[in-house]
Amino acid sequence: MWTVSKPPEPILSTDYWKDRLAVQGRNERHKAIFITPKENWDAIAEKHRTILAQHVHPEHSVLDAGCAWGRLLDLMPTDWRGFYLGVDLSPDFVDLAKQEHPERPFLVGDLRGLPLTDDMFDLAVLISIRPMVRRNLDEETWEVMRAELRRVCRRLLYLEYDPLDEGSVEQGETK
Repeated sequence: MWTVSKPPEPILSTDYWKDRLAVQGRNERHKAIFITPKENWDAIAEKHRTILAQHVHPEHSVLDAGCAWGRLLDLMPTDWRGFYLGVDLSPDFVDLAKQEHPERPFLVGDLRGLPLTDDMFDLAVLISIRPMVRRNLDEETWEVMRAELRRVCRRLLYLEYDPLDEGSVEQGETK
């Protein structure tokens, strides 16, 4: 049996994300980041809500790493009221996030070097960032991002689009 691997996508290019976002309508915006039918997308959102309810406390400060349009804010537990910062490489996604959630701060930035204080956040939430970076870049780039996120966050919560993944938490190092 032959297997064909896809060539890497240029995920560090802001034009790549601009183009992906431009071809999707508002009702199918999710396809700019993950191509799946709407009913699958809705099921993933429910799974993520359940996982977030288990791991996010009302007072937690949250870094949304690779925030896109701030979708995480729509998935957070209803009693959550902590500080939030969304970071995305794409200025187009950040502009959209600011329109969708004008009461929350968003930053255009690269997860390999964040202008943030050590241990500033209780939790970083990464929605399918880890496999995307590993698939399209390399393990070394992922480890640089991971180290930077661990510098600024006490825990990392990985949520994936894989229906079998139930979310995993990486605890920060004790200092």
